[in-house]
Amino acid sequence: MILSKIFAIPSGENVLFDTNIFIYSALDHPRYGDICTNLIYEVESGEIEGYIPTIVLNELLHRLMIAEIIQNGFARNTKDAINALKRDNNIIPSLNVCWEELDRIFEMHFTILEEKANTFAESIPISRKYSLLAKDAYITSFAKSYGITNIATNDRDFEHVEWLDVWRP
Repeated sequence: MILSKIFAIPSGENVLFDTNIFIYSALDHPRYGDICTNLIYEVESGEIEGYIPTIVLNELLHRLMIAEIIQNGFARNTKDAINALKRDNNIIPSLNVCWEELDRIFEMHFTILEEKANTFAESIPISRKYSLLAKDAYITSFAKSYGITNIATNDRDFEHVEWLDVWRP
């Protein structure tokens, strides 16, 4: 496991992207927004090969929905946002930013990684061996099944996986 800054990813590398990289970029995080946006542009320009597991897209859409609901004044926090979604079927169709951000990712040169038949089953021993939460083990299983050894993330839990090079903002 190598721990390095994402601006130092060598050209031509295959890199799996975790949700937080997109969140920082989309929500213009004060500390990490610009560097994560620049990394996404490196995929768009072909400098690096970017890969996104479907579970990351799912989490990204969920988190962007929650953020937009809070920003639009439908809720004050995540719990309130989820309750608002359950109460009012008109909120999701009224959202724009979450859909635009997802469309933007689909228009870029990212490769979307589909679950293989054994992806989930392989995540279980990964979780046990590296003390990873289920979602992180699942993401790691995607990387393993596709032969990807680089991950762009701000999640320190991936640092326990010795065969995964972790690139942080």
